[in-house]
Amino acid sequence: MAGIEKKLSAWLEQGLISNTQYDAISQYEKAAVPGNNGGWWLYSLLILGTSIIGLGIISLIAANWALIPDMLKLACAFTVLGLLAVGIFMHYPRVNSHWFDVLISGFIVLCLATIGLIGQIYHLSAAWYQALLLWAAISLPLVLFARKLFAPFFWTTLFLYAFAWAGVSFAASGMSETYRQLPALFMFMPLLAASCYSFVRFIGVANNFSSSFFFWFQVSGLIALVVIDIMRSGGEMREYELAWYIPGYMAAAVLTLIILTRPDYRLLNKSLLIAVILLFLLYYHPYILFDGNTRYHYIGTEAVGSSSFWTADDIRAPILTIFILFLYATHAGNSGHHRTFNLITFLIGLRFVILYFQAMGGLAATGVGLIMSGLMIIGIAWFWYKSRGRLRRWSEELHE
Repeated sequence: MAGIEKKLSAWLEQGLISNTQYDAISQYEKAAVPGNNGGWWLYSLLILGTSIIGLGIISLIAANWALIPDMLKLACAFTVLGLLAVGIFMHYPRVNSHWFDVLISGFIVLCLATIGLIGQIYHLSAAWYQALLLWAAISLPLVLFARKLFAPFFWTTLFLYAFAWAGVSFAASGMSETYRQLPALFMFMPLLAASCYSFVRFIGVANNFSSSFFFWFQVSGLIALVVIDIMRSGGEMREYELAWYIPGYMAAAVLTLIILTRPDYRLLNKSLLIAVILLFLLYYHPYILFDGNTRYHYIGTEAVGSSSFWTADDIRAPILTIFILFLYATHAGNSGHHRTFNLITFLIGLRFVILYFQAMGGLAATGVGLIMSGLMIIGIAWFWYKSRGRLRRWSEELHE
């Protein structure tokens, strides 16, 4: 609230708003605080306290686990679930109640623990991600009623994690001990998160999940780019089977279809996003763009292969990474996502610096090389700071 008061005072001094407008906005914000932003710290402490109590109960039960009959364990679990359900029902009419979301969070966590308890008692042999998917299906109707972010974020995190592992494991007929299918998992995760984000935006009751899906799309997408960049820059080639990547290709197809049918995207945005998807898929393909030959040591300047400068994997990989980031940054700026645009443009400059040290590591070890490297880093930082506004305005002014 203090932040908006400072802005209002500044606007009033500059003559941007009148005293009447100042009072109206100030009263509106004060009235909105208790139901929206106010008390977030209280909600966080309630979640923390409830979690600690739950851990204490679990530790007491675990200490005497072998002495407790199985039926008593199940009875206690379902009794607590029932009490939580009654509490949720009682607090539902109270719009400003913090306990409503706390009880929902406790219920879905205990529901997951109960699934694990049932599996242990009856010696069920399902995989962990299958149990998580069952929990996601059971708890989804309740999470839809959540008014705070924690429960949807918690559900989204476990759902994406379980679905990604389940998809790749099914396509690979089980994950091997060597985890050779991990590249397929890294490729599938951001495409799955982006597809879910685009899908829930069409469903009004699922809007609470959109920010969580968008968060994990960006995080998993950046992680996937870092992983494949490191793998390609090191000249690594993994054993490849098309079946492992089928879930990722299916998610890419669904995401492309959703992008093409979105009425709020201009032709430019659709073209940029589809280009990013295609380049991302090519990046993870083992032999279309990369053959495993590198020119430099991972850190150093000595050539280790006969590849030319432009055909070496450790040169093409950074260029492709920068190009993908540039296309997505242009889309973000054109769509009004300023924070994302600033982050991506910063990462582009950072990748340039890493490429320099990767290719010129030996030179950077000398005094003159260190001076040149420092000047280059300062130059990139200065250029990014001075140019980000113009670049963002350029991206915003692009048309079809």
